[in-house]
Formats: sequence, structure tokens, C-alpha cells
Amino acid sequence: MKLRLRLAIASISCLFAAGCIHTEEMPLAPNMVRLDTQASGLLFAGQATSQTMRRAAELTLQNGYSHFRLDQAELSQGSQLAGVYGQSQGVASGQANGMATGNLYTGNAPATYSGSGFATPIYRRTASVGVTVIMFHENEPGAKGAFDATEVFRHNS
Repeated sequence: MKLRLRLAIASISCLFAAGCIHTEEMPLAPNMVRLDTQASGLLFAGQATSQTMRRAAELTLQNGYSHFRLDQAELSQGSQLAGVYGQSQGVASGQANGMATGNLYTGNAPATYSGSGFATPIYRRTASVGVTVIMFHENEPGAKGAFDATEVFRHNS
């Protein structure tokens, strides 16, 4: 029972602690940027899309634009090995016998070891979002029907 509790605590700790979210940006043109977001861990994997949308809106406003469209969007989800929880136990026993004659010592020391163990892999969720963001001024034709950066930023903050 104690072992199961420790395993459960270790698993939950890895799921929460072994997570992060990171977005890389690559400018493609004055009004265009590529965003690639990677997220991992139970708390962060579900935030990859909203984090990407927030950053797209933020960049749009920072660059003096009001609207944006998304192009070449890619989304993937999966899992990766975050660690391994293991435990082992064993028993060792032995004996030593010897005989001394003058300056000569002879003897034997047989020993035995037996043990057992287990290892449990711990996986964490992952998510990736890749998208090209195309930014527009409010009066440009491309802004019609595009995301309003102010509204997206407010909704995803």
C-alpha cells in the first residue's frame, strides 16, 4: 500500500512539474511571422493553441496592425517519456571459512544474492502548433473577416 502511494505521488509530480510551453518566432516579412509552439505536461499541453493565438494577436498589435489571418496551420498531439520510477530490493548472505597454517592462509567465502525490482515509465502529454500569421491594417482588404487582434488578445489573456 505504501509503495503504491509513493508511485502515485511520483507520477503526479512528474506530470505537473515536467511541463512547459515555448513559442519560437521567425519573421518572414514586415507583416508576416511564423509561430511554432511546443507544450508538454498535463497543465501546459492544452494551452498550446491559446498561447499561439495570444502571441499572434500580441505581435499584430506590436507591429502596428489590427487584424490577422492564419495560414499553413499544423497541430499535433502526443506523449513523450518524462522519466522512470523504479524500485528494487534484495537480500545478500554469505559465510567465510578459513584455516591458517604457519604463514599460509587458505579459505573460501561463498555468498549469494537474490533480488527483484520493477520500473514504471512516466509519460507526459505534448502538443505542437505551427502557423504563419499574416497581419493587416484595419482598412486593408485582407482585414475583412480576419481575426481582430485586440479581441483575441483580450480573450486569451
